[in-house]
Amino acid sequence: MTVSATTSGAAELAWSSDEASARLDDEQFTFGEGPVVDAIDTGAPVLCSALDVTARWPGFTAAALKRDVHAVFAFPVMLGAITIGALMCHRRAAGSMNNAAMTKALALADSLTPALLTSPDDSAEEVWSQQLHRAEVHQATGMISVFLDVSLVEALSRLRAYSLSQDRPIAEVARDIVARRLRLPRDFRYS
Repeated sequence: MTVSATTSGAAELAWSSDEASARLDDEQFTFGEGPVVDAIDTGAPVLCSALDVTARWPGFTAAALKRDVHAVFAFPVMLGAITIGALMCHRRAAGSMNNAAMTKALALADSLTPALLTSPDDSAEEVWSQQLHRAEVHQATGMISVFLDVSLVEALSRLRAYSLSQDRPIAEVARDIVARRLRLPRDFRYS
């Protein structure tokens, strides 16, 4: 299970139940597609009871299936009509959520609103320990933007493409860029 908060129009991992969930969230960020992206964009629950490689998220779906995830469910966290984040649940077996699970997930998503609106403090340190999960990705994006003289959107796109082409997690590639162990080639294009 993951909880994501929206920051500048993008989903930022705020909490995950385990490393596998965090990796699944990273796949969505890397591909720029997935149930959390759609739940935040539409403000409506996204219920995918059976992932299929022909699904609407081809990159994310292939990565999720490699991780033995066959069903995903994302619920927007709302403040009135504004989506401020999303809750995502997943499971290894395909199948719909039953009514009781759906009710609990919707209630949990509703209860997350105050947590996503408050600043982290010492009492919430564990819950918010991952709030800056992608800080190095954002730093690397800025470095790429300056080095290649491109917009931040283009820089992030190139970082994603390089990560995918090398079959490496985007956070790992970003870490290497920030540490100056890696510099993207000026002419790099994902093919």
